[in-house]
Amino acid sequence: MLVHYLYLNNKKVLFNEIKEGIVLGETPFEKSTLSFCRQWLNGKGLFSLKTSGSTGEPKDINISRHQMKLSAHQTINFFNLSPADTVLVCLNTAYIAGIMMLVRAFESGANIIASEPESNPLDNVSEQIDFLAVVPLQLSDILNNPHTKSKLEQCRVTIVGGAPVSIKLAEEIKNSTANIYATFGMTETLTHFALRQLSPVSEDSFTALDEVILGQDDRGCLTIASPVTENKVLSTNDQVELISQISFKWLGRVDNVINSGGFKLRIEDLERKVEQAFLDLNLDYRFFVGSVMDEKLGERIVLVIECETEIEAITNINWLPYFNQYQKPREIIYQKRFRETPTGKINRQEILNNI
Repeated sequence: MLVHYLYLNNKKVLFNEIKEGIVLGETPFEKSTLSFCRQWLNGKGLFSLKTSGSTGEPKDINISRHQMKLSAHQTINFFNLSPADTVLVCLNTAYIAGIMMLVRAFESGANIIASEPESNPLDNVSEQIDFLAVVPLQLSDILNNPHTKSKLEQCRVTIVGGAPVSIKLAEEIKNSTANIYATFGMTETLTHFALRQLSPVSEDSFTALDEVILGQDDRGCLTIASPVTENKVLSTNDQVELISQISFKWLGRVDNVINSGGFKLRIEDLERKVEQAFLDLNLDYRFFVGSVMDEKLGERIVLVIECETEIEAITNINWLPYFNQYQKPREIIYQKRFRETPTGKINRQEILNNI
């Protein structure tokens, strides 16, 4: 480990100061970043982490230092990270995505810049960044700002995860020369175990990292085993098309199926159709597709939009070019502000429970 300090919100903090607890931080981000760094630098062997809560109640899991190192080195080896690189940590360091960026930096010896998880994390960073991890919302804001788009294109590699890449974002990425990869993983696998390049080459499928063994269960859901999981087979709720032992196409979540009038409909497919409708209408609102109980249909498809007032173009839309009669939303619901999980994902179930 060659670096003996990190830059935290533009303040230089020495590792010795972190280890001894001299600097504790002021904001929640600073406190969580320094707390994890202090534990890591003092050799802590076991960590209790929280899952994101995006598909259920957040839960605590215990992960060993050895597992975290194994995961970090999978990424370090794939991208050839080195002490010459600078890593930007701009994700919540109370959760696994931000924590693993810190571990990758420690294990590669890279320079560390940690800054508050803002919508455009490159806006106030003057240093050359070599490795960056963002969520789709951050990537979109970066690409839509000419100044930060240029910075991104100078970055050696950017990974994006936490949510699927939308049609609109995929188009924005196509207009960039940046080296961008989509990630696939979960807290239990210590973030990603597979990657899909988005730019400058656009790949259709995810490819597993070294020593990852993929499979499918009887639901058609992906299974994964690797040294990170201590070679235990973990079942996901992600239905996939398994192309080979190391590659797959993601189809959607097995628990994201609506049974409406006897027709089983995948939410991800419906949301892609709504995305296309929004693009054709030049609308840019956050939304999701869900369902509520219905006496006649069993489940009624609803489209929930983050907007203070009713949108006339949506109220009067002809859904037929996008949906058949069984797929179209039966109700449109407007919410002034979406509830979110601690990691910034839309808390779909809580919103639907309160409709």
